[in-house]
Amino acid sequence: MKKNNCSLVITTINKANKNITKCSFWSKKKQWNFIVIGDHKTPKNFKLNYGSYFNVHSQKKLGFKFAKICPLNSYTRKNIGYLHAMKVGSKIIIETDDDNYPKDNFFSEKKLEHTVSEISNSDWINIYDFFLKKHEIIWPRGLPLDKIRDQKIKIKNKKIKNNFYLQQGVCEGNPDVDAIYRLLHDKINIKFKDNKKISLGKSNSTFNSQNTVWFKKIFPLMYLPVTCSMRCTDIWRSIIALKILKNDNKKILFFGTTMDQNRNLHNLINDFKEEIPMYLENKNIFNLLEKIKLKKGTKNYNMNLLKCYNHLIKNKIFTSRELIYVKAWIADIKKLKISGE
Repeated sequence: MKKNNCSLVITTINKANKNITKCSFWSKKKQWNFIVIGDHKTPKNFKLNYGSYFNVHSQKKLGFKFAKICPLNSYTRKNIGYLHAMKVGSKIIIETDDDNYPKDNFFSEKKLEHTVSEISNSDWINIYDFFLKKHEIIWPRGLPLDKIRDQKIKIKNKKIKNNFYLQQGVCEGNPDVDAIYRLLHDKINIKFKDNKKISLGKSNSTFNSQNTVWFKKIFPLMYLPVTCSMRCTDIWRSIIALKILKNDNKKILFFGTTMDQNRNLHNLINDFKEEIPMYLENKNIFNLLEKIKLKKGTKNYNMNLLKCYNHLIKNKIFTSRELIYVKAWIADIKKLKISGE
């Protein structure tokens, strides 16, 4: 991979903490682009030793339609960071959050091709089960609640060699779980197995935006929806992306563990309220998308993305206002000549 072909994107409303500082230091060392997107609450004196920081004002000058209409105080401003990463010629975009502390191996070279075991289940699985050092009941945010104790993960006997355009890392310590789990567990300190990786195969799992690697062919699928709650946005993005990737016979790689999460302070009751649509609708969204036919080929990803959102709007998952933001994203993608090819 050529230098500066890789970009690391985060958004923050905080000052440059130790997590951001380490991302800045290692991005310089690896010659990655480091892109930080601010918001209305981000300190005005925010500074980086290395990297590009964009406040709300400078985001609007980047020339993106989406940047001009994205609401303030919204996690989906991260979309602007993705678009800028594409604009500067990135072949790989990595994303994380400012409350995740990257281990040194987080900055290892990102490879498209892997030879790995593959999950043989064809329904929802609890991906955390594969990475746990000891058996315990824990599930990733977004897993339908009635699937927590459902199927045990089954592994195919033969390993596969494949290109994985989407790769999701699990974060240990205080990993990405929902508010229900957090309300039941006062102290969370989960350890996952190192250097484990597996293909999701034909099974179903949500994924988040905390330690995710995207390769250029699937950049259009990075879009975070604006009009749902911020506890739903990356989860609902993942279900839509899963549909489009499966339609194209592309598989998702899960790996552990290159990241510790030291979670920012949250109001768990507010998180719970924001997650209610996720608890109620995740399986419904998946089932609704299963019913639509999409065109194969990465050149059709923009059209397929729009078709998915139109169908979900028709079925009252999103309001029609979401189309304004989706269409702005697609217009920016087309202007950047990111067609998935």
